[in-house]
Amino acid sequence: MPLDLTTISPKGRDRYLRIGRAYGSSDTLKQANKTLHALDSYASALLDCGFASEDVVLLEAARNALIDAGVGRDEAAGKKRSTSQAYLAATTEAKAARARARSVLAAAHRVLEDAGYEDTARTVETALDRASVLPDDAEKLATQLDSLRTTMSSETVVEVAKKRGGMTALLSLAAAAASLRAAADAREGTGTQLSTEQMDVIDGIIVTLCRSARNTARLAAASQSQPALLKAFALTHIKPPSRAVEDDSADDAPATG
Repeated sequence: MPLDLTTISPKGRDRYLRIGRAYGSSDTLKQANKTLHALDSYASALLDCGFASEDVVLLEAARNALIDAGVGRDEAAGKKRSTSQAYLAATTEAKAARARARSVLAAAHRVLEDAGYEDTARTVETALDRASVLPDDAEKLATQLDSLRTTMSSETVVEVAKKRGGMTALLSLAAAAASLRAAADAREGTGTQLSTEQMDVIDGIIVTLCRSARNTARLAAASQSQPALLKAFALTHIKPPSRAVEDDSADDAPATG
């Protein structure tokens, strides 16, 4: 069965996209192959504990979609992984710059209001309100950083904030916005037959289903006295990016596909 991403709800697609962005397609392909190989022998054991045949079909379709996109046959997957890492680093930098700027502006707002600079204080307050929600889109986040930088560049705000880290915050906002846009552009240029976003969604589907299979295998191993299931469904290739040491005994949150 070919994979049809249009059948997935916007909420489900966003969930898969967030998960898939953290992984390279070469790793998710390897994990999908490993899990599907295990399912050849143990699908019936998992069926009684919640991993349905439809999940197997979806995992296989997602795996095949990556293969059809050229993953495993060229350098596209490696490029995607490196650009994904750069994107995550740029996003982290942007979030830190945003938090620093909001802290500086909050302090400046108090000083401005106390000193009677009502118009400037109101401008700062408006900027803080508009930047109160952290965007989940790269360009929206970069635009928010630009907006904060514009507010912080006001002569009066600069004067008040200069002893509160204002200049550092200004430079961080400019650098972070530029880095984030560059990283986002680089990610969009690494697609093969599918767009980068589509590949991220597919990666997210695979990670979700492999995690679900592994969690179900744990239940089956305990209830059916089949310890071999633990090794067969181990997440060898898709450890969370923040986890430096493999630990298949650590629980992941149960995932649904």
